[in-house]
Amino acid sequence: MRLVPGRSGWWCIAPSGTALLPAGWVTGGALARHARAALELTGITEPKPVTAYALTVLTSTRCNLGCPYCFQNTGTAAPGRFDPPRIAAATLRPRTVRSIATFTRDRMAAAGLSKLHVLLFGGEPLANPRGCTELLARLGEIAELSAFSAAMVSNGTLLDAPLAAQLEVLGLRSVQITLDGPQWIHDTLRVTRSGRGTFDRILDNVSVAQQATDLRVDLRINLTPAVLPYLAELIGQVAGRLCATRCRLGIAPVGEVPPEAAEQVVAAYAVARAAGFRIPRPTDGRCAYCAEPDGRTGAVVNADGILYSCWESAGRPGFEVGDVESGYRAYPAGRWVRCTRASQRFVDAVDAGLLDLLWEERRDRQWARS
Repeated sequence: MRLVPGRSGWWCIAPSGTALLPAGWVTGGALARHARAALELTGITEPKPVTAYALTVLTSTRCNLGCPYCFQNTGTAAPGRFDPPRIAAATLRPRTVRSIATFTRDRMAAAGLSKLHVLLFGGEPLANPRGCTELLARLGEIAELSAFSAAMVSNGTLLDAPLAAQLEVLGLRSVQITLDGPQWIHDTLRVTRSGRGTFDRILDNVSVAQQATDLRVDLRINLTPAVLPYLAELIGQVAGRLCATRCRLGIAPVGEVPPEAAEQVVAAYAVARAAGFRIPRPTDGRCAYCAEPDGRTGAVVNADGILYSCWESAGRPGFEVGDVESGYRAYPAGRWVRCTRASQRFVDAVDAGLLDLLWEERRDRQWARS
């Protein structure tokens, strides 16, 4: 549970919800005793029960891009080149798909879960489209259709309408696409391994996929100090080319971003809201995939069937925690890593600003109706 100060007052961000706290409930940055008791009565301080098994599968560790900051790089590209060395190449094969399905079925039964949510990951997952379709088809047999859903993290350069439609039929509901700033910045960072820019190609592909399917698009804007002044420009570029009302837009720091940048980020979210984008509501930050050791309610599986605690460590030697054939095994305590977040001061400042923004919008709508 976090307490963050905003324009509207102190906000409580708890495991099961958020609340704007009445005056006097926070003293010296801490909850008063009567306030804690009152919050507990609302139920937001109790974690929500886990209802679905969360499975991440890397269908391929290969990627057709050479982003210099990628956490799967094992070094930097040679001068004048755009192909940094990466984690070992692996491709999801039918035999491994079958093993993943058996592993997942058994883990769901052990956790008493009947719902399944799958995240297609990479590398670039669409570098192995057959692996994506075979995996979704097989895993869809484990849970009833109404209890199965999937999402995908893709760079978007290999996405086309027929493939998007095929994946949607198999249970895909959303695709996360990343942009590295307005086109003139993006095309110097998110480049092919031969150095070509990708901004137009990504947005063209996503637009075509939107026209062919009902998939939701989760736009992730990678935030660096260079991108910060141009967030509104980027949002305008994207809003002119995609259906904003079918997109959720999130701004994610890459590297260190100063806490004072939070005000500009919140202002950009306001621009996004005005353009029709949905924006993320602050949460307590619990990750469904890596929060619990030994993956009681979720797992991360590399394309070769090796288990890791987190997608940030997948494919890295020395971070293996088991495999889908034999399950989790004994490993050193430090091997179970969790996904990283930006500095807490920055996160708190952005979350407070977002909650203020959403609350003020709701207040204004209520006033307009009265």
